[in-house]
Amino acid sequence: MIRKSGIFYFTAGTAVILILITLVYSYFMSQLLGGIIAAAMILSIAVVLFLFLLPADSSSRFDKGGEEVAEFSAPECEALADSRVYEKPGFFFGVPLFIVIGRGFGIHESVFPITYEGGKAIVLYHGACLVSKADRLKITGEWGGGKKFGIKGDVLLADRVENLSSGFVFSKGE
Repeated sequence: MIRKSGIFYFTAGTAVILILITLVYSYFMSQLLGGIIAAAMILSIAVVLFLFLLPADSSSRFDKGGEEVAEFSAPECEALADSRVYEKPGFFFGVPLFIVIGRGFGIHESVFPITYEGGKAIVLYHGACLVSKADRLKITGEWGGGKKFGIKGDVLLADRVENLSSGFVFSKGE
């Protein structure tokens, strides 16, 4: 679900006003077809601007409005499965010729389940985090609601994952 913000309303309102002004002016100048084409161009520019303003970061799905986010720092937990690393699309840049030549850009995210002394959770780490099943881990991060991700249960947005079995440390701040 797209969160409505001031930027969204500003972009939409400006586009609507420009389209109406263009169509009214074109009607009175007897150039309605040119006005329709100009209105379509304004609408497409507004859509492109709005798409660039959408957040590409999954952590923006955590709605922190009003409630305090609990920190998580487990002394030791265990991975229940291997981590899955995928590239989440961010934006696409291309040049339309007879075909579209371009490249998509995105960010890597890792997802894996853990068990700790208080129960089970899903870990989401922004970046590549290589974890194998039964690895002992030390994780620092913030709790988030699983409903935002379509997950029944808790989701942990990890800032630092230390793999005690292999000695690797994955950290966003270092």
